[in-house]
Amino acid sequence: MSAMIRIAYIGNMSLSYDLVTAIDAVAGDEGLSLDLAGAGPDEPALRRRAEGCARIRFHGYLRDPELRALLSEADVGLVPMFDDSCVGVPYKLADYAAAGLPVASSLHGETEGLLARCGAGTVYPAGDPAALRAAVRKAVDMRGGAAALAALFDAEKLYDGYVAFASAL
Repeated sequence: MSAMIRIAYIGNMSLSYDLVTAIDAVAGDEGLSLDLAGAGPDEPALRRRAEGCARIRFHGYLRDPELRALLSEADVGLVPMFDDSCVGVPYKLADYAAAGLPVASSLHGETEGLLARCGAGTVYPAGDPAALRAAVRKAVDMRGGAAALAALFDAEKLYDGYVAFASAL
């Protein structure tokens, strides 16, 4: 048996996030584990859905050192968002990139473009556990692209560009 692939999710557990598919994908594949950090209104239902699968762990809200430790132990960061969430680039994308993690995402558009441009992850259709499993396995080999993605979120570069943009208005 190959090594366990550790998936990390950080954030809210609510309607905009397709965490049901993530739980189903991991529960159906003994080669995957899922760590969820955060909370939200869907958490009780998600916990019930994950019952009996020790490879799915809920951590609640974590302080920065614990969150960093969780991300340092992961192989892939998860962005399980629905396209109709109206989010172009979620903050967790930068968090995963800063931790050196490639990403499996169900968010298309700008996020998909950034992942492709940097070779930092893969996209799958929301609601498809088999596609999520395939995306995770493909993303594992894209860890090197995380540094390129992280560079796009460099605050010094972003703020200088924003100041120049705002000054030109």
